[in-house]
Amino acid sequence: MAIVNEYRPTEVFFGEGAIKKAGEVGRRFGFRALVVTGRKSAKESGALEKLMRSLSEHGIQGVLYDGVTPNPTDVQVNEGAKLAVDQKVDFIVGLGGGSALDVAKAISIVSSNEGTAWDYVRYPEGSRLTPFLNRPVITIPTTAGTGSEVNRYSVISNPRTKEKMVISHSLNYPRVALVDPELTYTMDERLTALTGFDALVHALESLTNRRENFIAEEYAIRALSLISKWLPVAVEEPQNKEARKWMSYASMLAGIAIDHLGVALIHAMEHPVSGHYPSVAHAEGLSALAPYVTAFNYGSNPEKYALFARLMGEEEKPSRAVDALVKLIERFSLPKTLKELGVEKEKLGRLAEDVYICARNAFSVNPAPAGMDEVLELYERAYEGRL
Repeated sequence: MAIVNEYRPTEVFFGEGAIKKAGEVGRRFGFRALVVTGRKSAKESGALEKLMRSLSEHGIQGVLYDGVTPNPTDVQVNEGAKLAVDQKVDFIVGLGGGSALDVAKAISIVSSNEGTAWDYVRYPEGSRLTPFLNRPVITIPTTAGTGSEVNRYSVISNPRTKEKMVISHSLNYPRVALVDPELTYTMDERLTALTGFDALVHALESLTNRRENFIAEEYAIRALSLISKWLPVAVEEPQNKEARKWMSYASMLAGIAIDHLGVALIHAMEHPVSGHYPSVAHAEGLSALAPYVTAFNYGSNPEKYALFARLMGEEEKPSRAVDALVKLIERFSLPKTLKELGVEKEKLGRLAEDVYICARNAFSVNPAPAGMDEVLELYERAYEGRL
């Protein structure tokens, strides 16, 4: 048996009203906070007002950076980092979906060290960064999908090169996560389905890839069982508080699972899609790719894919993993093909090259052996809808 590890540097407060603890927790870190969020959703839902009130009640001044967009860019990280330095903030609060949380974490790295955001993509562990100077980060998710509130990853895009890559470093962990299911009540059906599907694919890929960590697998298994039960309820009964609670929890568990085990070819192939087509939501790309990659993979890890099928309510057979994904995608009217997302067929070769250049490590951990030829074939299948 391989030696496994479990390390959780992020303190979690989970439950309705957790956002109200922002000021109390923030006082540990100082009296001036950079609040990182998107352009409108946190304002419209009232989440930003709740956060600012909590900070103010504890004598903390909030400096707002609201320039985050879906598929956030290195430009946004650099803008936020400059504001953090110029305003001499003590800590950072990320409020929003995965994009806002990813940017908040990356701002901490960039504002506390030399260089710009893209310098820290694939940055190795080591002594060159300044752990004692890094601005602490508090994460407050308003969706249930990415798990970014509890892991080391920040996914950012480079609009100049169309690359979409990951900052992954032990200094990129948030210090505290305030997971408040109440903040997800305002998500519409579409966003609930998309973010839930993202969490599902996190759990699926961490469970089935070649890495081994039986502790982390337990997180993935629990996440899948919760998603199978509660995602349809959350989509079809948006005001169901139990469904919202358990989806927030499942998303967090799946975020922990990928922190240890990572993802594989589905995510590796999606990042170039939303990198070249920024209007495509990450989970839309996952939906258009997941059945085809799973059909390619399930024979190489039949036991785990059979387990996934059973957890999703299907017969415990590896091939039924594909059926489970297809049924969920059809139930929620999620994208079935890359063509449906506006991807151009002549771009498929470039997308395959980007997988090889930007996410080659996915080849070594993917359940089935794969190279550029296989990736291109999978892109073509996903474009045409050919399972």
